[in-house]
Amino acid sequence: MKLSNRKSRGFTLVELLVVIGIIAVLIGILLPTLSRARVKSRTVACAAQLKDIGNLFRIYLNDHKNRLPHVNTLPSMQPPIAIHPVTGKSLPTIYETLDRDWKPKAIGEAQGSTGVWRCPADTIMQGNDTVGVPKGFTTYFDREGGSYQYNPFFDGFLAQQFDQLGGINQVLEKAISFYKERRGEGADRLRMMQDFEAFHGKPTEVGAMNFLYADFHVGPFEPKAR
Repeated sequence: MKLSNRKSRGFTLVELLVVIGIIAVLIGILLPTLSRARVKSRTVACAAQLKDIGNLFRIYLNDHKNRLPHVNTLPSMQPPIAIHPVTGKSLPTIYETLDRDWKPKAIGEAQGSTGVWRCPADTIMQGNDTVGVPKGFTTYFDREGGSYQYNPFFDGFLAQQFDQLGGINQVLEKAISFYKERRGEGADRLRMMQDFEAFHGKPTEVGAMNFLYADFHVGPFEPKAR
């Protein structure tokens, strides 16, 4: 049996450069698609968490005769922005109020169990530091205990309506009615919980933030049609 004397032919430099060029073009095409898919998956995950939080909200309201929780909406701020009228101490967070499994550590430390409270896209944007809150944190979950904020409207509404509407015993329907009278919009437009900031795009883009509305649907903020 005769062995062939021909040597196997390898790639020439030109052929290698062509292959590398094709791979680079494919990567350039695929990377933006993969990036958009990653952003979309995080947006969907955070929206699903807000849906679960809505279920926790329903349970809380059912257990408390539909009374709204009165909480500190920015727990890390000092001095506290919301204090108990009798004890003078900072009010609890919305996280521990709604979720019995939420295990708080000191404010500003990561929680032992993230549960539904940590959005995968949670990021504190540079320049978005608020006066009075600790510096150096990269996520709201680590700083506040959760990626989502309870709408300050409810606490502001409660604080201003103590005499007329029952103070911290205020029920959700009255808040919705008040909002409708002032804004001409119903429960499907009244935001209860929301991403702390635009985690999913530019602040001006529809879909950059997820919201849990007072009718318990979850979606982006959409400007009112005129």
